[in-house]
Order: sequence, then structure tokens, then C-alpha cells
Amino acid sequence: MTQVLRQIVLLSGKDLRIEARSRQTLGLVAVLGVLIVVVLGLGLGPERVKSGMAATAVLWVAYLFGGVLCFEKTMAVERHDGALAGLMLAPIDRGVIYAGKLLSNLTLMLALALIVTPVAVVMFGFDLSAAPFGFAAIMAGGFVGFAAIGTLFAAAVSSTRSQGGLLAIVVFPVSLPLVIVSTQMMMRLFGEGEPLGAVGLTVLIAFDAVYLVVSWLVFELILEP
Repeated sequence: MTQVLRQIVLLSGKDLRIEARSRQTLGLVAVLGVLIVVVLGLGLGPERVKSGMAATAVLWVAYLFGGVLCFEKTMAVERHDGALAGLMLAPIDRGVIYAGKLLSNLTLMLALALIVTPVAVVMFGFDLSAAPFGFAAIMAGGFVGFAAIGTLFAAAVSSTRSQGGLLAIVVFPVSLPLVIVSTQMMMRLFGEGEPLGAVGLTVLIAFDAVYLVVSWLVFELILEP
């Protein structure tokens, strides 16, 4: 078990070191996320901007599009110069490759959230102080399931010519239940002032568990050098 965890951390660390040197992926998704927040904020107008629900909806749009770019870029790293073929020849389980990519994607999405969320707070006047830990818990649950599905489908479509466009078309509908559940939880938390309920978190965790287990099992079948 310790060896598997070490392999996962090494694979994820490799991706993050490459990103730290190039700064291409995070820079791209951060600019995209900020642009989405600003453009939609201006488009909604001052009345809708003051709505906390408008802020959470716009944030999810930024997270979804930024996440798809993260998934595509982290998988493209392995496709470059046939690196994926060499990785598949290494004496490691393919599930380790999936877990390493998942950890990399989650780290990049967290970095994206840390950049984009303050922009939405300022732009929309969104008061996170009412339930900061509830917001973090809901978004973390949504990120895990979204990244689980995105990592799986990124590997499936990375060898096709469509790539980014096809990835978004496939990932968005599958991740829709997560978005709906988390948005409803945000409505009750910030719109109605209800405390974060165990039922909503249980449903969110259940979706995450299903996505993670299915993606882990299917990844080995769809991964091709």
C-alpha cells in the first residue's frame, strides 16, 4: 500500500513540476475563469450580480470550463513524444496512473478556485463569511466527482483529433448531477440560511464514490498508448 501511494505521489508530482516550469495550464485556466466571471457578471447586470445564487452559478461555469482544460492538458503531457507508452510499460498498475492524474487535476482545480473565487466575491458582493466551511465542503465534494469523470474521459479522448471539444461534450452531461446537487445545497445554505445538512453531503459523497469506483475500474480498459 505504501508503495502504491508513493507511486501515485511521484506521478502527480511529475505533472505538477512540469506545470510549475511551464506555467501554461494554470495561467490559461485562470485567465479563462476570471474572464468568465467578469463577462457574466457584467452581462447579468447590477441587480442580478447582488444575488448569491448568481455568484455560485457563475463560479460553477468557470470551474467546469477551467477543469476541462486542466484534464486535457495533464493528459496531453503523457501523449507528448510517446511518454504514455513508456509509462504503460513501467511496472505499475494502470490504476496508479489514473490516481496520479486525478491528484494532479484536483490540485490544479484547487489552484483555479483560489484564483477565481475571490474575483467572484468582489464582483458579485458574495458574502462567504456566512458559511465558509460549508462552501468549501460542497465545492470540494463537487470537484472530486468532476475530476474523477474528467480524468477518465480525458484519457479516452486524448488520442482523437477532437480532444477539447469532445471532452467538454462528454464530461458536462455526466457531471450534471453533481452540479445540480451542489447548487441546490448552495441555495439552501446561502439563499435560505439553512445549515449544511448531512443528507445533501451524503448524496454528494455517494456520487463521488460511484464516479471514483467506476472510473478506476474502466480506466484500464480505455487507456491506449
